[in-house]
Amino acid sequence: MNINKITLPEPPNVLKSIRNGFDAITKHLILLLFPVGLDLVLWFGPHLQIKSLIEGLILRMNDVPELMPADFGEVMEAGQEIWTAAAQRINLLIGLRSLPVGIFSLFTGILPVENPLGSPIFWDISSLGTAGLIVLIAFSLGIFLGGLFFSAVRQAALYDDLNWRTIFQDWPRVSLQSGILSLIWIIFFMAILVMGSCAATGITLFSVSLGQMVIILFGIISFWLIFPLIFSPHGIYSKGQKAWKSILSSIRLTNLTFLKTSLFVLLVLLLNQGLNMLWQVPPENSWLMLISIIGHAFLTTGMLSASFVYYQDMNRWSDEIQSLSLPQPIVEERPKIEK
Repeated sequence: MNINKITLPEPPNVLKSIRNGFDAITKHLILLLFPVGLDLVLWFGPHLQIKSLIEGLILRMNDVPELMPADFGEVMEAGQEIWTAAAQRINLLIGLRSLPVGIFSLFTGILPVENPLGSPIFWDISSLGTAGLIVLIAFSLGIFLGGLFFSAVRQAALYDDLNWRTIFQDWPRVSLQSGILSLIWIIFFMAILVMGSCAATGITLFSVSLGQMVIILFGIISFWLIFPLIFSPHGIYSKGQKAWKSILSSIRLTNLTFLKTSLFVLLVLLLNQGLNMLWQVPPENSWLMLISIIGHAFLTTGMLSASFVYYQDMNRWSDEIQSLSLPQPIVEERPKIEK
């Protein structure tokens, strides 16, 4: 009896995807201008602060009734110190770093208030409505420019080419779908945040230590819920999918390749977080920070390129596995009719 051996397709190779992604970026270093340019804007551009709004919030925090546990006052005091420090550094232009589609930035995590030329221009926004409008405009612009950035990186990663005419032709479509995807993400995260914050606040009123445990547990659950969505933008740019279908595709592929994808995400997080400590070594008012900006731009753009390569390999592997599992059609030979 003859047994036909089925050769399983090769699963996605994480290290190969990362290597190919960085190789593509080294051939198209012009793509680094996107993250480098954004960081220069946040470094030397005007700082739109909400200092007066935060100071008003701190005054309201002082009016909290004293009918609370003794250790709750310490938490409130620590919170006020954090908000006071944040008031000095928050810049509404960080909205240009839109998510999940957007241009990477080192300074959205540092929030510098000095540069080698001195101090930037500070504008205090005292109106909550005006501040919200500025953030909305900055976020929308970030999605629009981020769509161009993602399209260019995807083309460099998968085709080793930059055809700007094709990129600009597809720009409006991908930007629209990216905006819809961001809206879905915001609704999803707001729902999680509201439920988690209500639970954590309610428990903290009775026990601060128990409330801290709830916050840690909430963070773990949030990451577990976010994990299947990490490739939700890729279907828009690689397969021309709409936002919702791209989300479903990301969930399906991450479930099929859970171990491989977990390894890929872990390597990305370790590289990014580990090197972030190196990028932050120079002081923010030193020209040496330019080296950190360029290094961060190369790392993050290379990782984005690698994610497109890995996403393509996941789709290829999934399609091949699905084709093997489909039943083969049975073709019956028709009897010959003798004349």
